[in-house]
Amino acid sequence: MLDSFRTNMKGFALGITIVIGAIFVLSGTGTALLSGSGADAALVVNGATITELEVARAISSQKQRILNENAGLDASLLDDELIRPSVVEQLIGRELLSQASQRQRMSMSEQTINEYIVNNEAFQSDGSFDQDRYRFALQQQGYTSASFKEMLVNDMTVQQLVTGITGTGFVTELELSALAAVTEQKRDFYYLTLPVAPIEASIVLTEEQITQYYQENLSSYETEAQVIVDYIELSPAKLADSALVSSNQILARFEEELTTLDLAESRQVAHILLEDPSDDLIAEIQGKIVAGGLFGELAREYSDDFASAETGGDLGYTSGDTFPEAFETALAALELGEVSSPVTTDAGVHFLKLMDIQQDTYVLADESSRIERELMREATTDQLIAKVELLKELSYNAESLKEVSEDVGLELKTSEAFSRSGGQGITGLAKVSSAAFSSEVVDDKYASEVIDLGDDRYVVLKLNQFISERQKELSEVRSSVVSALTASESARMLAEKGAVLLAEIVAGSSVERVAKDRGLAWQVGNSVNRRGTDVNAEVRSRVFAFPIPASESVIDGFYMSNGDYVVAELTKVVSGDLGALGKEARGSLAAATLSIKAGRDVLAYQETLREKADVVQ
Repeated sequence: MLDSFRTNMKGFALGITIVIGAIFVLSGTGTALLSGSGADAALVVNGATITELEVARAISSQKQRILNENAGLDASLLDDELIRPSVVEQLIGRELLSQASQRQRMSMSEQTINEYIVNNEAFQSDGSFDQDRYRFALQQQGYTSASFKEMLVNDMTVQQLVTGITGTGFVTELELSALAAVTEQKRDFYYLTLPVAPIEASIVLTEEQITQYYQENLSSYETEAQVIVDYIELSPAKLADSALVSSNQILARFEEELTTLDLAESRQVAHILLEDPSDDLIAEIQGKIVAGGLFGELAREYSDDFASAETGGDLGYTSGDTFPEAFETALAALELGEVSSPVTTDAGVHFLKLMDIQQDTYVLADESSRIERELMREATTDQLIAKVELLKELSYNAESLKEVSEDVGLELKTSEAFSRSGGQGITGLAKVSSAAFSSEVVDDKYASEVIDLGDDRYVVLKLNQFISERQKELSEVRSSVVSALTASESARMLAEKGAVLLAEIVAGSSVERVAKDRGLAWQVGNSVNRRGTDVNAEVRSRVFAFPIPASESVIDGFYMSNGDYVVAELTKVVSGDLGALGKEARGSLAAATLSIKAGRDVLAYQETLREKADVVQ
């Protein structure tokens, strides 16, 4: 039970993290390419605007999370409009907590934010901060450095607020005692098992029984109605053509981008951080630097930044906006290999060494593939819009999709037969199967409307063949009928025999005697707790659901997941004793209780904010 508490505690904590909108993981899902105006207001919370870009970014992140957790899931099944309501509520909750943290004057220093960025593994290569990876990650998510830092400040101050709420929680001795009485409870019981397998093996069915069962359950042995459809699928991939993009277009776009770029200089820096140094310590280190001491060795010996000290003080590259202003100003004044005089920031006193200088480059050969993809996407987007409109026009009242496919220059395909529950590939999509079985398609024989599958994928379909449901012959389903009838008969016989056993034990016979008289397996559970391994886990779980005996034992029967029938007699229940718990177990119980209570406090606080909020959607 305590293990379960710990597991639940982790799950609940994760739920809280999602609710408060903790730092969004950079998933690299390409949200920088999302269409629409990012500045458009999606909703306003107490006067603060949440833009469409923020909503789109959160939806994309949520979709990527779902896809990561469900390998092989078709991305087209994840409809943005279905995901949007829950994402919007999360963003509202996050904004309300952020506003509350601001009212409480909570803040986060720039040094803390910079240290988070520099030490984040997502922005590191070989254990050191990588400016290029940092920029790329931000670009993929549609952030600038400033907007990303602003997001981090908001999330970290929200975490401060949540910590302040949860930090006030406490659990009393009485609460722990009451909880321990349940979680550490012990029970004595007996049980016997009536297995279903021998009963199934003993059943011999006659032809008359098989035929009668088949006739009585005809509806269970009907085929489903199926359709075969002709369809035309349209997507950017199907329009891609190397002839659409020329080398001259790629060069023109490259030169256009080059004129807008600020090719920043990146500097690799190592530092020695002294959080609260004396003048003598500063002078000592300066003296060793002047005497030619190795900077990396000095960093390992003196630096209070333990994360970078192990790598000789290396902090990676900065383009001038990663570290505090005084830090960046001193670094910019250094020559390659030079060490600075002491530099003071909020974190303490630094000695800086310029390790390397890199100038950003923008080379046609490196950018050609990306530019070609972007130009292709632009070219096919224009074509896609035109093709969609043409497809709508030509498929309306079309006798056949064959001529339509030729006119729009797309392949006509024919599906395999599938039912209302869907088939394979594109016919497995709910929108497609629903359209295929619509009265317009099946009864009126019209082509469907052009169906938007999401992600710029479209399809139009028309009935090729309708296969009506039919009654299957007994010869086709004989094995299924025999299996079903055998299961039905064995369940009936098991219930009858089980009822007899239960009645005998209720009448006063012991579980042991009843089991021995019939050659059945039986077992005793003495002082079994909720985690006991001496008895079957499923039986243990069911017996712990029995009510506590008053004056007489509690007797009941139940079916196991494998079909066996069990009769159990609960004879004694002893409440758990908090005082008997070891220090670690007691601490875990208290921590789990505090975590659950803290989670409820946060959610209650958020609901209070939501009730008072002015939200315009």
